[in-house]
Amino acid sequence: MKRIPIDKAVPGQVLAEKLTRHDGVLLAGQGSAITEGLLRMLARMNIDSVVIEEEESRSVEEVLEDFRRFTQDLDARFVRIEPQSVLQALKKTMLYLAEKDRDETLALINNPVSASEGSAEPPQGAAESVNA
Repeated sequence: MKRIPIDKAVPGQVLAEKLTRHDGVLLAGQGSAITEGLLRMLARMNIDSVVIEEEESRSVEEVLEDFRRFTQDLDARFVRIEPQSVLQALKKTMLYLAEKDRDETLALINNPVSASEGSAEPPQGAAESVNA
């Protein structure tokens, strides 16, 4: 593992340590793949470096298993929320972002040269409900 400046981090690299805000709030867990979205968020938060795993990349199976575990955890956390609540919109948005990160990571594994060119639209009603 090695610490690198944010401007040297690239999508597809894997965090070797959990990434927390100055007050201890978890931003990304150990083993999470760095994505364009994560890099933008870290830049906005003035986080200057991350600790990444050495050049070992995750396999497609590992990425899919991580996503499966995330969705199971998300479902468990939101199981008692009413269907039309603002929290369901939050869950929908979180799932959308996780799917996008998964797809970007898989694209990098399959074709590391063209890093995350596509842009998907968020699920209908997700952002509008959260902003309401």
